[in-house]
Amino acid sequence: MKAVVVDKDYGSVTAKELETVKEAYAKAGIELELCHFTTEEEIIAGCQGAIAILGTGNPPVTRKVIEALPDLKFVQRFGVGVNSIDLDAAAEHGVIVLNLPGFCAKELADLACAMIMGLIRNTNYYDKEIRKGNWPKCQYLLPPDVRDLTLGLYGFGAAGRYLHDIFHGGFGTKIISCDPYVSDAVKAQYPHVEFVTFDEMIEKSDIISVHVNLTPETTHVFNKETFRKMKNTAMIINTSRGPVINQKDLAWALENGEILYARISHIFCSYFSPL
Repeated sequence: MKAVVVDKDYGSVTAKELETVKEAYAKAGIELELCHFTTEEEIIAGCQGAIAILGTGNPPVTRKVIEALPDLKFVQRFGVGVNSIDLDAAAEHGVIVLNLPGFCAKELADLACAMIMGLIRNTNYYDKEIRKGNWPKCQYLLPPDVRDLTLGLYGFGAAGRYLHDIFHGGFGTKIISCDPYVSDAVKAQYPHVEFVTFDEMIEKSDIISVHVNLTPETTHVFNKETFRKMKNTAMIINTSRGPVINQKDLAWALENGEILYARISHIFCSYFSPL
């Protein structure tokens, strides 16, 4: 039997870790090939006869790919999201799609924390100015005290809970969350977290950090209407999937002072509109 890692160079899994997976597959009688494909055509050509495709990133496992691989039985993602996989096509062809809940949750929380604090403390601005040879003092945005702010978590899964630990435990920041799928048992473990509706979260939050999967329900949930309801001093941080936020509407909101600043994954896009 044959299985293929289709994006070994994506970077989320080390070469050593992939070799460990390969050895485990070999013990089960499955030959695991470590490849790196970037297109549907490359995946189709390289995965003929494979019973499983493993994706360390977000490979395009589309309907075209699934229908061209008749032996395919499993698609495994090294991560939570499965939005690069055509789930309808997989269901129709009996292909089981697997993910790894909790994968990189702590790292995502750390990244979101770094983004939030970088914006609040203006570190990007001062770094750029000093590299230009300037020595600015008390310029740009007046930093608020994170201890006096309200952090809204859109999604209270593993990453959201770790970010809660950082800000509630480390700073004493007030935490609210919108997650209609979190269980009562989980809510009972976080009695100080106020679970609110989506509208309440966007209206009350000084900081919104996005931690949801990309689904039809969450696609472009942050749009012009949403940004109009947010505080004009608010920030939004997205370490989730990009299309959760309508990018054109985000640019509009920043340019028109509907919100103050934003960070999306590793892309910095901070704007300030004087009042």
